[in-house]
Amino acid sequence: MLKQQKTLNKILLVAGIFALLVIGITTTIGNILISNNKIQAQKQPQLIEKTQLSIPHNAKGHASHQIVNFQNSSDGISYKGTVFFNSSKPIDIISYTETKGQQNTNTTVKIWEVGDKKFIPKTLLKNATKGIVDFDGSGVLAHSTQSVPYRVTFTINATSLNGAEGSISLGPLLKIFK
Repeated sequence: MLKQQKTLNKILLVAGIFALLVIGITTTIGNILISNNKIQAQKQPQLIEKTQLSIPHNAKGHASHQIVNFQNSSDGISYKGTVFFNSSKPIDIISYTETKGQQNTNTTVKIWEVGDKKFIPKTLLKNATKGIVDFDGSGVLAHSTQSVPYRVTFTINATSLNGAEGSISLGPLLKIFK
């Protein structure tokens, strides 16, 4: 009987050690997974809703037009993303690409001159007050040929395609589709 009790105590001791090892390993793996999820969450773009009042367009010959820059041009960087917007008046959504010194041999292509830089605009959406639009280019903006200011609430989720790492994001998904 004493021998059986010692054997039972050894089995219980081994089972207890095994249980502690399983709990320890499980806890360690869980902590690693939680830590990795936190790191991944920090890498995700933090979207922020932004509202801006339009300003005069800075392109040569467009001073009477109004714009809201969703994504400004940065030297040598192209972006790809999506803009969600809600405007107080109808606007056009235009992406634009820097020409990088290329000569314009096509006279039908519009060129925006801003300071010493030239951009080729591409109209993505016309006469809209709210919507979602995908874009790629050096930047993207809301545009009106009228001189009357307007207000736009927007969210942009954009990733740089070259020249910089990471993503650039402004705004949580808007509550624009009420």
